[in-house]
Amino acid sequence: MAGREFRVARSVTMLAACTKIEFATVRDAREISALSRRYIEHGLRWHYTPPVIRDLLQHRSKNVVVARREHSLVGFGIMTYRRDTANLDLLAVRKPQRQRGVGRQILHWLEKVADTAGIANIFVQVRLSNTVAIRFYEKLGYQAIAEIPGYYQGREAAAILCKGLQPMTGALQATRIRIGDRTLS
Repeated sequence: MAGREFRVARSVTMLAACTKIEFATVRDAREISALSRRYIEHGLRWHYTPPVIRDLLQHRSKNVVVARREHSLVGFGIMTYRRDTANLDLLAVRKPQRQRGVGRQILHWLEKVADTAGIANIFVQVRLSNTVAIRFYEKLGYQAIAEIPGYYQGREAAAILCKGLQPMTGALQATRIRIGDRTLS
């Protein structure tokens, strides 16, 4: 590994060690909501308002986690767990903290919970135009399985990606996949 590449890899590793992933609290709701609005919901009607985030924190089938560096919230993730599948509802990292392993740490934390629970597959929906996010998920083992025109409030298409955590069985392969209010088969 060249000198510069080693220094970059070493600094990312050191930054990752400084990041703490933990469950979000009600005090985090406003900041999570603002990050969603800025980095995920831009150009759309704002859905994940502070009251919605507070409700999600209480939901039994969801985990809402935050990443902190030096007591500052730098990212968050929300995952919904079902019987055999999970859905990554939201994942965002502040722009100055990107490319430093924060998103990967949040996602690995949520995936570990899913794997422990025996979840077979995790799904995520991404704006088809967000090629950076699609590449991020693909690097972490997700595969594009579908595109849905108008998925985002009738305005923008979504790429649906999936990562298998458990070996697929014949019965699971034939299962209809529910994503939000849509069903894929």
